[in-house]
Amino acid sequence: MPATTNGTARHYLNAFTLGAAGIVAASLLPLTAEAQARLAMGATHSGSAFYSYQVAVVSDWNDTVEGVGMSVQELGGAAASTQALLRGEVDMGIAVTSSDHQAVQGEGDYGSPAENLRTLYFFAPLPLNWVVSADADIAGLDDLAGRDFNPGGRGTATEGQTETALEILGIEPNYYRAGGSDALDAYQNRRLDAFVKAGLHPDGYIQQAHSSRPVRLLSMTPDQAQQVADARPYFSVGEVDPADFYGEQESPLITIQTGIGINTTSELAEEAAYGIVARAFSEEGIQAAADGYAPAAQVDPLQLTLNASVAPLHAGVVRYLKEQGHEVPQRLVPPEYTE
Repeated sequence: MPATTNGTARHYLNAFTLGAAGIVAASLLPLTAEAQARLAMGATHSGSAFYSYQVAVVSDWNDTVEGVGMSVQELGGAAASTQALLRGEVDMGIAVTSSDHQAVQGEGDYGSPAENLRTLYFFAPLPLNWVVSADADIAGLDDLAGRDFNPGGRGTATEGQTETALEILGIEPNYYRAGGSDALDAYQNRRLDAFVKAGLHPDGYIQQAHSSRPVRLLSMTPDQAQQVADARPYFSVGEVDPADFYGEQESPLITIQTGIGINTTSELAEEAAYGIVARAFSEEGIQAAADGYAPAAQVDPLQLTLNASVAPLHAGVVRYLKEQGHEVPQRLVPPEYTE
């Protein structure tokens, strides 16, 4: 994986090494003149930098991948997108390792194991940023107990990850449940003093909060981060550097992280998946992604996909990787894949 050059984030993989809602309408042809199919990408909320990422890559695929004319539909986060994917309402969508793990295991809202869930690729590590008002008397995570606190947008994977982490640590805030935009408004209008936002820096959501009410980012202790990572296989310990994007901040900060990417199901045509990842893993594809989400330029999505994936890869992804000489772990090879 390419190293970061500006200290934006460190140890990306750590344990992995181991109205704007904007519908871009069209259709996706599965690379044959026959059997045209309209496909859609389930997206996170439009206020997120990852929504901009999804719009950027879909626009790039529409222009460069043969037969592609895809749409983007705002659904509100990885958990909601994956549930819609498994109901057949979209054909691919935003994913994080925690919600993929729940889906594969049949935990939480999923009810039963999602045997047809497939990974397309992962494009960035996803650290949790613990954000508080600069003038709040909150020095560490333990001080969140009993405080009004937004754990992430309602129904998002971030919300679930944050609650899981604090439950493991025995910390009980007063959860302020709201969508991303409403939570930001509540922070700016002093109805709450703390929230979590997942992602690398600079983060537009945190910048917007800071512009109206200065923020301070908390660091987990090494013991806290390791305790959470030991308790859940989809978490790893990482460090982030907020630099001076939100004023003077402590650096580096210790946190926990997952990975964020795009998932699909075994129903997606193999040639479509192959064409998409061939573009997404290329230098030109990475640059196009960075036009929508700047930190994407610092990440090797191919290696991150091999390191972070929880669900099996799509057969088209496995074919591409093997053709490029990469070894694919057997646990990531789906049953429908044939040499």
